[in-house]
Amino acid sequence: MKKIVLFSSILAVAAVLLIASCRKDDNLNHNNNNNSPSYNLTFWMAVNCSPNPITVKVDSQTAVMSDFFPITAPGCGAKGCANFNLPVGTYTYSATNGDSSWSGSVSIAAGTCTFQQLTCATGNVVFWVDSAANNTKVTLNVNSGPAYINTAFPTTTPTCGTTGCANFTLHVGTYTYTAITAANIGYTGTITVGNDSCTLVRLY
Repeated sequence: MKKIVLFSSILAVAAVLLIASCRKDDNLNHNNNNNSPSYNLTFWMAVNCSPNPITVKVDSQTAVMSDFFPITAPGCGAKGCANFNLPVGTYTYSATNGDSSWSGSVSIAAGTCTFQQLTCATGNVVFWVDSAANNTKVTLNVNSGPAYINTAFPTTTPTCGTTGCANFTLHVGTYTYTAITAANIGYTGTITVGNDSCTLVRLY
């Protein structure tokens, strides 16, 4: 009977030591993960999609992109980019400027700076007239213009890119426009451009 009690005591002590050892190993692994080296991740854009800054979120961290680089790509951690420092791994990201949104995944490799370029979504806008009386040059100012209407379409509706209309390719967003004919007839309004959309605006 004493041998059984002694053996049970030995098993109990061994179990306690094993649990303590496991907890110690877990703490070591957790500390190692916390102390993992971080590497740079830089989000950037080549063109200015919107006057609004772009907020980028990666792994619960947030950074703001406030500049763009039309000629050359930025350096690692450049001012105006959305910059992060993260351990090696694959992360999901999301970004928005109020008009457009982006999402995806990016992988961080050891010993390198990772660059993630965001591209602008665009849509098309066509201004047109259907009356011969309005068949004069019309100057349209949509943020940066102008373009001209010099053909009327009394029986058909034009499509995107139709010659004779005032055609624009614009980044996704909402814009104001003005139009003045040769006879000083004026038009104003707003248009909303969607991704890969074709918006037709008829001026009466």
